[in-house]
Amino acid sequence: MKKVFLLCSSIGLVISLMAQESSFRRTNNPVMRYWAISLGNSSQWMYDEAVSFVRYKGSGMAPALGLIKESDRKYREFFFKPTFNTLSTDRSNELRPMEVKTTRILLDYMYLVKIRPWNDKIKLYAGADFNWLFNLKRAEQLDNSQLLYDYSLSIGAAGKIDRSVRFKNRNCLASADLRLPLVAHIARPQYLNRIEFIDPKNDFVGDLFRNSTLTSFNKYIRVITGLSFTYPLFNKNVLKLGYSWDFYKMRTINSVYSAEHLVSISFLSNY
Repeated sequence: MKKVFLLCSSIGLVISLMAQESSFRRTNNPVMRYWAISLGNSSQWMYDEAVSFVRYKGSGMAPALGLIKESDRKYREFFFKPTFNTLSTDRSNELRPMEVKTTRILLDYMYLVKIRPWNDKIKLYAGADFNWLFNLKRAEQLDNSQLLYDYSLSIGAAGKIDRSVRFKNRNCLASADLRLPLVAHIARPQYLNRIEFIDPKNDFVGDLFRNSTLTSFNKYIRVITGLSFTYPLFNKNVLKLGYSWDFYKMRTINSVYSAEHLVSISFLSNY
């Protein structure tokens, strides 16, 4: 019950912060708001001891929806990012396909405050990042360990740097960001090559919370970096090209390593 309460409290905190940001005080500082629609390609590799002791890799589609709010002092963004990949290994063949299909869902809220700039072209931001990750894996060729999951709800530090760039007579923006989770609530299946999910009496949600723990760098390490280039269009709308690298290591009764390269193009609609 304590873990369920902790999870609900953390999600409530994120929702509360987002609700507070939705009603801005009227000031003389303009606030730019954008709805973001994105489409990208996700390239992933994975080493999961609960599946097998080999490395899997593959690519898939990565749509995303988001909300961005920016003022002279603050930068806030919230994104929903699902990705759907089919991973395989070099050891696979027709008789032994060795495929793992992944459905990865990411909810991310970043809150940044501008710090003292270096000059008129460069802006620095620092703040916090709230991140929820759920990665469901399906290894259909296995009689056991067919369904696996990685779960984390984390709070960490975040930073961002923006540089103004003149390109084709437009004032564009080149950005780089870094996010480092510091405290996380994580869960992984507490078994290795045992039939659990096909048991009709198995409780998936209860199993997840029973296997969860509150941890930091000793069991959960994650690094998220991003590069982007924005090009202004008509009516203050923006076209954005982005690249991100997301790596995490999670260790419970067995370990998993996962990394994702994501290249995307986004349309930001001003409202």
